[in-house]
Amino acid sequence: MKPAYRTLPDDWLTVAESAQLLGISKVSVYKAINCGRLDYRTIEGRKCIERRDLKTRYWGSSQRMADRPLHGLASPIAELTDEALAAAMPTDADLAAAMAPIDRWIEGQRQEANWERVALLLTEYLGPTWPGPPWDGQQVNTLAMAMALAQEGAGG
Repeated sequence: MKPAYRTLPDDWLTVAESAQLLGISKVSVYKAINCGRLDYRTIEGRKCIERRDLKTRYWGSSQRMADRPLHGLASPIAELTDEALAAAMPTDADLAAAMAPIDRWIEGQRQEANWERVALLLTEYLGPTWPGPPWDGQQVNTLAMAMALAQEGAGG
């Protein structure tokens, strides 16, 4: 019969406590012990694992390396020669064709005829003597009102 209180030293954990601390199952802890990723010591007839740096020792030894293939399979890109890899990459013409609709939309936003009418009306409202930037608060307010009037007059 096990005692109801903990009799292990504070720096050692049971498999169940280790699993709870790591957020994994007890089976996973036993697998890590059996394959040598975690060291243990038998205390009071139970396998116990040292508490110090437990998370670092477990997760550091069990995470996959990015350069190691999964399940012994080589990466398909690793098998390509430089010529085959260059052939699989998109060309500048492919990229230009993909960007063409976006470029047309951007150009359409810049060259919208309505803004030309707004600019003409704004120049007419402000007159040829309107100073360039920097503006004070009153000039910015006047500019904003003239811009609103020009947009209304242009139909936008």
